[in-house]
Amino acid sequence: MMRTALAFMLAFFALSSPVTAGDFAARQILGFSPDGRYFAFEQYGRQDGSGFPYAAIFVIDTTTDSWVKTSPFEVLLRDERAEIKWARREALMKAGNLLREKIISKPGQLLASNPPAEISADPHEISVNAQFAILSGHEPWRFTLKEFPLNTARCEGLFGGPAKGFRLTLAPPKGAAILLHADKSVPTSRGCPMRYALSDIVMHEAADGARVFVALVSVYAFGFEGPDRRFIAVTHRAG
Repeated sequence: MMRTALAFMLAFFALSSPVTAGDFAARQILGFSPDGRYFAFEQYGRQDGSGFPYAAIFVIDTTTDSWVKTSPFEVLLRDERAEIKWARREALMKAGNLLREKIISKPGQLLASNPPAEISADPHEISVNAQFAILSGHEPWRFTLKEFPLNTARCEGLFGGPAKGFRLTLAPPKGAAILLHADKSVPTSRGCPMRYALSDIVMHEAADGARVFVALVSVYAFGFEGPDRRFIAVTHRAG
């Protein structure tokens, strides 16, 4: 089954067109392991300034909300004539063994999506109905993201203010809100963030009824030709 999934993704890459909206990385949700313990996604695009295509695949342990060892699998093709699909194919080949080992084969359910061009949605709060019960009732889960200034020496003077961190909370249908993430510093891998936005909420429901939520957060960091968008995944296992 996993070989079929990898073959499908390779075919998809061959047909996909390159991103044309500057250095705003696109994302592809690769899915979950059957028990929901592992989640994988990809981001890809063309680097601003250089024009080099890049791709990265992240595999995350949802029990610890951390990268699995050897992840991420990153590719940067230092040739502006190279195509994005080549970088994506190379990243997939590098990640293939781990994706098979963790049996990344379940797509999950996309509960909400907030693309960057949409201006009617709230980028800092998303409420979703995990039961899909539109007519018979609701089971609301509310994700709330708050930005705050976080002094970071390497980012001083780059733009009109300090770099930012974020805090993400989840209010379940019953009980108190849960703190999913709170920055104490800005990792070097994140660059110099100027703002954040909720991008996607994905859910996997295992055979035993346990749910795993993933919030994909857009990070808009200072870039050579303007803000560059990348993604962070924050995970939560609910029962």
